Amino acid sequence: MAKGKKSKKRADPADGILQEARSDDAPAWLIQRTARLLRVLFLRLVQEKGDVDITPEMWTVLSRLVARDGQYQSELAAATYRDRPNMSRILAGMESRDLVRRRPDKDDRRKTRVHMTPEARELVTSIAPLAAKTRDQLYEGLKKKELKALRRTQKKFRPRMKKSERDNLYQGWLEAVARVRTS
Repeated sequence: MAKGKKSKKRADPADGILQEARSDDAPAWLIQRTARLLRVLFLRLVQEKGDVDITPEMWTVLSRLVARDGQYQSELAAATYRDRPNMSRILAGMESRDLVRRRPDKDDRRKTRVHMTPEARELVTSIAPLAAKTRDQLYEGLKKKELKALRRTQKKFRPRMKKSERDNLYQGWLEAVARVRTS
């Protein structure tokens, strides 16, 4: 190296991500914490109700089925950002609680359709107010204008999420997580 010249150390692209990830006000951290808070609030309210045996993951699946009953199991997995084994586990728990029925598709027996039971419909009717209360507790103190801004900002992520679905980046992420867990 020539005298008087300093060598430039190449920055590792992960450095900024890792530093930001440690920050309590990093957007990704805040989003994750908000999701966790929703989960905790929902579990507390369900526990207070006492006669309900449902997890937030099951509620998410039911809310998708209320919108459109009879979806393919793979559609539910994609819509809720779950991998196939986790969706299968969630649905097995729901079947054991008599909330859903899985049936082979009549036209393509390789595919499985998921249907709500009458018990699930009753549960949705009783849980919907709890879900609304959970949401209201989370949003308490926010003005309508702030909620609109939040929704507008979150919607900006959708095109990237759609692109990642098309590019199968989510699956790549799941594989990376699996590798980290096994190492």
